[in-house]
This record gives sequence, C-alpha cells and structure tokens, in this order.
Amino acid sequence: MTSMNRIAAVTAALLMLAGVTGFLSLTGFISGSENQDSQRSAPVQSAADRAVFQLQQRLASEPNDLAAVDGLGSAYLQKARESGDPAFYTKAVGLFDKAVTMAPDDQTGIIGASMAAAARHDFARALQLAQQAVRLDPEDPDAQGVLGDALVELGRYNEALSAFQQMLDTRPDLNAYVRVAYLRELHGDPSGAIDALKLAVEATRPAGETAAWVHWQLGNLYFNTNAPENAAAEYESALDAFPEYVHAVAGNARLAAARGDYDKAIELYRDVTARQPVVEYVATLGDVYRAAGRSVEAQHQYDLVGAIDELYRANGIDTDLEMALYQADHDLDPEMALAQARAAYEARPESIRAADVLSWVLYKAGKYAEALQHSREALRLGTQDSLLLFHAGMINDSAGDHEVARVYLSRAVEINPGFSVLYAAAARTTLEALRGAVKGQP
Repeated sequence: MTSMNRIAAVTAALLMLAGVTGFLSLTGFISGSENQDSQRSAPVQSAADRAVFQLQQRLASEPNDLAAVDGLGSAYLQKARESGDPAFYTKAVGLFDKAVTMAPDDQTGIIGASMAAAARHDFARALQLAQQAVRLDPEDPDAQGVLGDALVELGRYNEALSAFQQMLDTRPDLNAYVRVAYLRELHGDPSGAIDALKLAVEATRPAGETAAWVHWQLGNLYFNTNAPENAAAEYESALDAFPEYVHAVAGNARLAAARGDYDKAIELYRDVTARQPVVEYVATLGDVYRAAGRSVEAQHQYDLVGAIDELYRANGIDTDLEMALYQADHDLDPEMALAQARAAYEARPESIRAADVLSWVLYKAGKYAEALQHSREALRLGTQDSLLLFHAGMINDSAGDHEVARVYLSRAVEINPGFSVLYAAAARTTLEALRGAVKGQP
C-alpha cells in the first residue's frame, strides 16, 4: 500500500484528525509543552496521553462536564491517530454522542463526531454532521475543514476546495494548509503540495507529534516524487520532533525497501508493526519478506491481516476498499474482493480512490473493459501517483491499447522507480516488453 493508501485509509483517518490538538487546546485541558526533548532514548508521552489522564480524572468527579466530554473525545481521536488502535474510535464516538445528547448545538461535539465518522470511513455520516456544524456557524473554520474532508473522500473535489478556501481565508493555520496540500497532490501538483506544507511549518512552527506528522507527510511527498534523500531528511526531522515516531520509522523502512535493502526494511517494519500493527504496515512487512524470499515469514504477516481487519470491523470501521485492494494485490478471494470494491464504489462513486481500487480488482478478475472504464475515472484529476498510473498502464495493456499503456507505465517509473515492493519490478518488465514490441514493428 503506497501513497494512495495515505490518500484514503490514512488521509481519511489522519488528515481528518489534523485539528484534534487544536480542539484539546481550545477546551483547555492540555498541560505542559508539546516541545519534547529530542533525545531518542525512550518513547515520550504525548499531549494526548496527558489530556486523557486529566480528563478521565475530571469526568470521574463531574461526569456531565460538557467541555471535558468533548475534550476526552478529541483526545481519544488523537490517540487513535498516534497508536492505530481502533478501540479509541469507539470510545470517541461514545463521548461525542453523549456530548450532543447533552447539548444538541454543541459545535465541538458535532465536529468531533464528524471526524470520528470519517475515521471510520462513514463519509456520508461525516458529511451530514459537518453540514450541521456549518449551519450552526458558517464562519467556523473547523466546521469548514471537516466539511471539506468529507467532500474529498466522497469525490466532490470542487466543493471541498471551496470549503478549504473558506477555512484558509478565515484562519490560515496548519490545519488549513495541510488540507490545501492534499488537494494539490490529488490534482497532480506534488511540488505545490510540498510548498504548502513547508509554508505551514514556517507559519505555525508546530512541535511534538504534530510537527512529526507534518514532516512525515513531507517525507512521503518527496518519496513519491523520487527524492529519497529529501524524504530521509524529513523522516529524520519527524524523529527529532517526536522521538521514535512510528510513521517516520515506517518511512525509513519504505526507503530501505525501495533501494533493495530488504534486511534493513524488515528490521524497521518489525519495529513498526510491534508498536502499531495496522493492516498497511503488517501487509507491507509481508511483502518485503516475500521480496526477500522468506515466504513462510511473509505468510505469517498475511495471516495477521485478517485478524486485524476483524478488529477494525468490530470497532465500526468500514474496510471494504482497503481489503478489496489487499485481496486483489495478493490474489486472494476474487469474488469477495469484487463485492467489497463495488460496495465501496457505490458508497462514493465520485471518488478517484474508489474508482482506482475497483478498476484494479476488475483487472485482476479479467474484466478488462469495465476495468478500463473505472481506470479513466480514477485519472480524471491528473493525480501524479505511480501506483495509480501503474494500474492504468497494466489495465490498458490488457485491454489492447499498448501505446497508452506504455505512456502510463513510463510515467509511473519516472515519478518513482521504487514505488511498490510488489509492483515496481513488474512495471519495468512490462514497460521493457512494450518498448521492445514498438521497436520490433515493421
């Protein structure tokens, strides 16, 4: 799983949470500084950890303190972002439901509930709640932010841009800039996305886990544009800001895998999955094991994926899209993969992410004409993503349009030669075959 998973599985769950630290600050329950000692001798306690402890104590004595209910819900969302533990989403939902029951016009509770719904991939519910928050206060930048987030995931990109622009005009802070960066990336402007994130860092000087998160995103953008040295520098900055930051370690693991240093990649991914055993990282560790010829260890990781998915579903998270792609990538149950991909697409038919996954699942099922239709939908924004372009190239090749396939595969390899442990070599091999066929024509 590569950058497109960040755009959906991670961006829906992480970009949606970019404002949580702000909510905690607004409710006044963070004590101490987010500036952490840059020594990496031991994991640090985050502001969310401190907030959870303080708010639990507060609610034990005052269970109907609305600000504390909202604050603890927001802290749980932040903990979900930091840890990958889906149980925190369930806790957050319960608290926001309680807050809105106590006070139906509680703006913080409604916005938090929208974030939680988005993190669980219930984007229709997230949109409904965000619209409610905007009706209560059209000038609230946080309401505009979650509105735009839901619209992005539903594929309503122009409407999302309008919401984000209003957010930026009202309050040009980190939360606004990261959303602008995301839309720029989706619309095929990764350099513009990098500029927006750099501007965000310069303008807001984030610290702690928030700073680490931004540097990690910058590192991913650099990785996805074939700038591994810059990516490594950003991951290092993330670790300086928040020692042992798990996503930065995963970024370094991906860099190692891309350069063929599988032993190092395995070492780092083992560390990552021990601390945050989410499907994206566990499956990727399996893929690296497989690339290294260690099939038994690879299968052990793949076996864990199903158990992790069950845990996510038990906590109300819709994983149809992610699991459809996983099953297609690993040649598992094609009927289930297709059913999941179609269900996800029906839930958000304008989403380029949903269109891309459905196209790839259809390709794997041998349904090339239908795959081609949805692949074209996935490319409509001009997104410069190697995996998306690889999918398009392979689909066009199988559908008989070899010249278009050659163009897409050339672009995929040009953007990022090491874009996927699973598919980078296949992209090069297929491209060489297509170029050879062109040379061999009379």
